[in-house]
Amino acid sequence: MEETNQSVKGPVVGLVTTGTVIRVYPTYAIMLFDDGWTGLLHISELSHSYIRSFTSFVSVGSIYTVKVIDVFDNGNRVNVSLKQVSNSERKRCFSHKPIDPSEISFESLKACLPYWIEQQNKEN
Repeated sequence: MEETNQSVKGPVVGLVTTGTVIRVYPTYAIMLFDDGWTGLLHISELSHSYIRSFTSFVSVGSIYTVKVIDVFDNGNRVNVSLKQVSNSERKRCFSHKPIDPSEISFESLKACLPYWIEQQNKEN
């Protein structure tokens, strides 16, 4: 089994990561990943089942956990797969980190609130 490595700062074959669909075409979609690289999700890598309409299954803004299956031109062209991600890899990608409530601060929101109220009042 391939090890999932989320600390990698670029596309490498076998990497399981989460990305957002930014463009959809009839048979493929372009996905954007947190580190700024993009990947192509082809209709053939969407599901083990037959997909009649790619565009009804995938839409802009959808977030998917995918596996990098090909990297070309030093990372300039990347192919990703949804169907090759195992359930255990998908779960690892969505692991939750405990949050310490003492680390949460709303001070920046509190500081902006009077300005936002003033702007809202001007619009009304």
